[in-house]
Amino acid sequence: MADSSSSSPPEKGKGTTLPDPQAQAYTQPSPDEPVSEEKDVAEAKLSTSKESFNAIEKVESGTDLEENFVGKRNELNRMKSYATATSVTSAAPTGNIPVQKPWYKQPNPLRWGKIPKVPDERVVCPEYKAGFFGKLAFSWMGPLMTTGYKRPLQLNDIYAVNPNRAVEPMTDRMSESFKRRTANGDKYPLLWAMHETFAFEFWFGGMCQLVATVLQVMSPFVLRYLIQFAADAYFATVSNAPAPDIGKGLGLVFGVTIMQIIQSLCINHFIYRGMVIGGMARASLISLIYEKSMVLSGRARAGGAELPDIPAAKSAEKEAKKEAKRSKKGPMGKKDGVAGDGEGWGNGKIINLMSVDTYRVDQACGLFHMIWTAPLSLLITLALLIVNLTYSALAGFALLVVGMPLLTRAIKSLFIRRKAINKITDQRVGLTQEILQSVRFVKFFGWEGSFLKRLEEFRSREIKAIQILLAIRNGIMAISISLPIFASMLAFITYSLTNGSLPPAEVFSSLALFNGLRMPLNLLPMVIGQVTDAWSSISRIQELLLAEEREDEAEFDPDAKHAIEMRNASFTWERTPTQDNEATIGGDRKAPKQVKSSKKEAKPEPEQADSEAASTLVEEREPFKLQDLTFEVGRNELVAVIGTVGSGKTSLLAALAGDMRRTSGEVILGASRAFCPQYAWIQNTTVKENILFGKEMDKKWYSDVIKACALQADLDMLPNHDLTEIGERGITISGGQKQRLNIARAIYFDADIVLMDDPLSAVDAHVGRHIFDNAICGLLKDKCRILATHQLWVLNRCDRIIWMEGGKIQAVDTFYNLMQNSAGFRTLMETTAVEEHQEVGEAEKVPEEEEKSKKKKKSKGLMQAEERAVASVPWAVYSSYIKASGSIFNIAVILLFLVLSQGANIMTSLWLSFWTSSKYNLSMGAYIGIYSGLGALQALLMFTFMVALSIYGTTASKVMLRKAIGRVLRAPMSFFDTTPLGRITNRFSRDVDVMDNNLTDALRMYLFSIGSIISVFILIVAYFYFFVVALVPLFVLFLFATGYYRSSAREVKRLESILRSTVFAKFGEGLSGVASIRAYGLKEHFIADLRKAVDDMDSAYFLTYSNQRWLSVRLDMIGNLLVFTTGILVVTSRFSVSPSVAGLVLSYILGIVQMIQFTVRQLAEVENGMNAVERLLYYGTQLEEEAPIRTIDIRESWPEKGEIIFDNVEMRYRDGLPLVLSGLNMHIKGGERIGIVGRTGAGKSSIMSTLFRLVELSGGRITIDGLDISTVGLHDLRSRLAIIPQDPTLFRGTVRSNLDPFGEHTDLELWSALRQSGLVASESVESGGSGSNGEEPNEGAVVTAAAAARDPNRIHLDSVVEEDGSNFSMGQRQLMALARALVRGSQIIVCDEATSSVDMETDDKIQATIANGFKGKTLLCIAHRLRTIIGYDRICVMDKGRIAEMGRPLELWRIEGGIFRGMCDRSGIRGEDFVSGEGDKEE
Repeated sequence: MADSSSSSPPEKGKGTTLPDPQAQAYTQPSPDEPVSEEKDVAEAKLSTSKESFNAIEKVESGTDLEENFVGKRNELNRMKSYATATSVTSAAPTGNIPVQKPWYKQPNPLRWGKIPKVPDERVVCPEYKAGFFGKLAFSWMGPLMTTGYKRPLQLNDIYAVNPNRAVEPMTDRMSESFKRRTANGDKYPLLWAMHETFAFEFWFGGMCQLVATVLQVMSPFVLRYLIQFAADAYFATVSNAPAPDIGKGLGLVFGVTIMQIIQSLCINHFIYRGMVIGGMARASLISLIYEKSMVLSGRARAGGAELPDIPAAKSAEKEAKKEAKRSKKGPMGKKDGVAGDGEGWGNGKIINLMSVDTYRVDQACGLFHMIWTAPLSLLITLALLIVNLTYSALAGFALLVVGMPLLTRAIKSLFIRRKAINKITDQRVGLTQEILQSVRFVKFFGWEGSFLKRLEEFRSREIKAIQILLAIRNGIMAISISLPIFASMLAFITYSLTNGSLPPAEVFSSLALFNGLRMPLNLLPMVIGQVTDAWSSISRIQELLLAEEREDEAEFDPDAKHAIEMRNASFTWERTPTQDNEATIGGDRKAPKQVKSSKKEAKPEPEQADSEAASTLVEEREPFKLQDLTFEVGRNELVAVIGTVGSGKTSLLAALAGDMRRTSGEVILGASRAFCPQYAWIQNTTVKENILFGKEMDKKWYSDVIKACALQADLDMLPNHDLTEIGERGITISGGQKQRLNIARAIYFDADIVLMDDPLSAVDAHVGRHIFDNAICGLLKDKCRILATHQLWVLNRCDRIIWMEGGKIQAVDTFYNLMQNSAGFRTLMETTAVEEHQEVGEAEKVPEEEEKSKKKKKSKGLMQAEERAVASVPWAVYSSYIKASGSIFNIAVILLFLVLSQGANIMTSLWLSFWTSSKYNLSMGAYIGIYSGLGALQALLMFTFMVALSIYGTTASKVMLRKAIGRVLRAPMSFFDTTPLGRITNRFSRDVDVMDNNLTDALRMYLFSIGSIISVFILIVAYFYFFVVALVPLFVLFLFATGYYRSSAREVKRLESILRSTVFAKFGEGLSGVASIRAYGLKEHFIADLRKAVDDMDSAYFLTYSNQRWLSVRLDMIGNLLVFTTGILVVTSRFSVSPSVAGLVLSYILGIVQMIQFTVRQLAEVENGMNAVERLLYYGTQLEEEAPIRTIDIRESWPEKGEIIFDNVEMRYRDGLPLVLSGLNMHIKGGERIGIVGRTGAGKSSIMSTLFRLVELSGGRITIDGLDISTVGLHDLRSRLAIIPQDPTLFRGTVRSNLDPFGEHTDLELWSALRQSGLVASESVESGGSGSNGEEPNEGAVVTAAAAARDPNRIHLDSVVEEDGSNFSMGQRQLMALARALVRGSQIIVCDEATSSVDMETDDKIQATIANGFKGKTLLCIAHRLRTIIGYDRICVMDKGRIAEMGRPLELWRIEGGIFRGMCDRSGIRGEDFVSGEGDKEE
């Protein structure tokens, strides 16, 4: 995925924004409201909500969420710095329904009356049937607002989408139009298809905006006559001439008010239509993209297909090229390929289109008409200014015309800086992500300190860069806010110099006109930016819609004799998209926790380095091909597909499922097919839905399937039986359960061909047998079954075997014949027979054990609901935030600058009124000098205010993040077990981002607009005392309206973000499961499902807008009443107040109307921002912590002997859970090697957790060399032990940084460890002839390095390690973990031996290393394969948290009927094996 961070839209709301609050008032819907602001763009990026986060992560990694929230970086990027969607997430209904109080106990009359009950089902939006006036003033929103005020809104309160705005009819219309236009050879079919679909509403909005624009310019012009009227009256009293008739004045006041009212309604409808069209366009595009991704050909996905030769495709291609050029400075950093350039349409890229690009189109629709109305209003304004001020107006206007483009250039420079910052943020978030993912591991090794240091470095760089960026931006803003002021100064100075006087009527009318210019000038660059972004997005979406679609690779012939026939068929995977690790069938090529990385490019172990894909690193390789396959399978045959890793088993099934491209030959399928991929694709829905998979429910068949797949026991353990939701909210299920669901789905589907890709690998042996007997050979016995497998014990039960080798079929025959005739097959069987038997017996113990402990916890509902603020943010949070910025007095500094800059602002205008009425008899020069001086001072003070605020804000953010991360890394493991990773990462990416980039902005605008409003009111009251009379009731009304609005807006917004995450989850999920969906033929079902989710999202999304407009209309009314009152006051006191003052007051009050709306929105914005602060503060102060890192001083050399004594140890994972270890007593002598075995859930891994104190003991004690470990500091304890964990975790970096993150060892030691662990073959020292233990390490090391340089596939210290070590095979990662323990050189080694993912040869290597490398050390080995530990000193057999048997291996074996003896018999281990094992040891 190209670095999607940079493909973010430009920093709107940062750079380009309306620097000016008034302007903002107009555009930015509050954040309470959804995506309103640009900033939110990230919203999309990955909707805040952790669910979707997890969902997308799932898509990306295809592994168990809980253990592995693989934050593929780019996905995270997607939550970059433009986000303010409130970070609300939980879908739990907020708050309980309040209790009804009698009216006399309820001081607030709005809360009188019954509390509405929650409706049973959602009703269609009343707007659909509302009358003209209802639609005009949005009063159809009334019932919802009232409900929302009386109790928190629930999902059923949200109105369903209007039938004419539903996604289905819209998409169908758009799709039909798109196809027709493409066929006609249009150049931009998608654009015109969109226009055709939404034309009426679109142009209706445009007309509204036109009317509003004209009126907006005309109101200040009418002011001129009103002021002239006041001036005439005033001078009439002074000179005793007849005064003009009051009727004329009143007429003008009414005229201005009516113009304001019409303008306000027009603007509201223009914005509402624009936003709704944006929402509908986005919905239809999401649906189109999803439909297309279901039928996209593999070639197009991999970037190998050319676009069709039609005008539309050519134009899309041209745009893409332009885009790539622009990406240097433009908002899109994504150098997006023309198809055919190897970029392809990977899942990541499609998700990007769906989240970012459709979002941009949505954004651009909102204010699109400004593109032509803004220049129009500039022209009309210029004409009126010339009428008012003759040619002097041009002087001021010229300043604006020159100034604006310059500012726009300056803003562009900010993008480049922002991009650089995004890179650092990415690195920080990526590192955080990696640390959290492997937090257990970081704790085992005691590495928290080193990681915190690395994070701190990134963070300091990031904050410094952000502060510079904000300072530059504040400079730009201060200038652009002051531009209209300077322009009007210039015009007035020129006018006074040419005309000698300043008549108040013309001057104040012009002042209002200049202020009115702010809006179009500030918005225009932003809207142009949005529209160009949207344009490139539309062409990218168009490019996807024109991409090649897949033809089905097989013919269907229901009357064919066989279920499957292949004749000389060859297939190929597509070449890999350029370093864009994409999914193979269903799964992801780097499914790290899967035992075998999916076969398409299975990275071979170094041993088989001669196989085709020899490279360990992901280089450009030839795609894997299947050649000349010829076979047929009968209608009720069971055929096994076997072969070594990377031989093409998965590929063969993929070819049958229609997922590989056929290059020659033919395939005939005689029936419907069901597909069970190796990587289990599980939907984010209930267990039941996962099994039914779109089929009708058939009770009997359903329960048969559940029994056959051994799911009954699992269902009984889940909180809601088969209605438990999977995946979301962390009720994750183990790998084995996923796989069984996968099988259950394939069986339930009742197709005649069932393709199963190694379904038994992830389940316990006995479960595997049960499934094989009851499901594969039971319920499916009359079907055609093809089973790719590593479990060789199943072969003799299969009808025939297809033996694959290197993409070709070696042989197709029965088990018996192959054993008779093929030597190769016999050796294959012999090397693995015994072992496999046993691996099957013992593998997967620990994961299942965790599963058990998880399940025990689960009964209480495993994941904690996220703590969520329902009401507004408490004051304590504000004070902590201020304190974090350095000191509590910082707020005083900021307020001081605010008061000063507002003072200077008012003084500038007052001075203008003194000048027009020549209050002080100064010379013209003095007036001009003071006037421009005040203007400059105001800009300077404002700049100081902004900079102070942003520096304090970012400092606070830095301090709070440091505390939070430190605290999280010190949290006990139980916290990580019960908190989904997505949620934690979300706080450290999204919330921090809000604090860094949005909160200071929101605070600044809020304080600034409050300041302006108060200062204007003070000014008015100073001259017209009666204004207070109007102000008080209007203020009360204002409070009611906003309170009313905020209570429902908060909930609607929250529901919207929950519904949005559902859309993201479903979309991501569908993408990752395309292979399954297609194999089952359920495309339509999934498309309908997504459309329903999109409609649900839209229903809340549209309401956020109408909600906003409801408030807007009402606040505008209040504002217009203020204008009216002021107008009347000016008219009535026309004889006593100087016209200059009247002019000043009137020109200000017109600006105030929009300011009021803006303030309400900004308050909500600030609250959202503070919500992020609250969440971080919670992590920084409330989380429980582990024991202290350091306590007593311990000697350097401890532990010398490595003697461990467990004394009556008891342990439970969390309070309220049963004991996992009860009364464990064990004495391990220094240097002894102990093997620990036991069945699932016996408590093997728990021993390890107690030794490392990941979980504190509930009773008893453990001593190491006589020291009670509970007294030792955690860091001291953990850094003296070494562990080879079960899932080998690698961090992004190099081999060196993985072996030795603190740089404490020499290269020599590291090379020696690599060689001992067998990662670097000793032979690789070709000339040095050093022995396997590197007797001549110096020479060896040097030569190895040289050899490494020669052969890129060799591992050397500077080999790059990708995230999760995904460029190494599982076996290599395992060896790396071993090398890590060797480097550490501890006296005690714990080995949670995960050789289950390694072939026999590597396993022997590891065992040899453990025997040689750890001589004389204490070794505790949790065994998965018995064979590996039969040579140990003693064996401890665990059962139910106690020691069942303990002694020398042979002694235990001799106990007839003992647990150990039973295990050995199952694994085919005989007495003589022990003799040889003991013999080895004697040597």
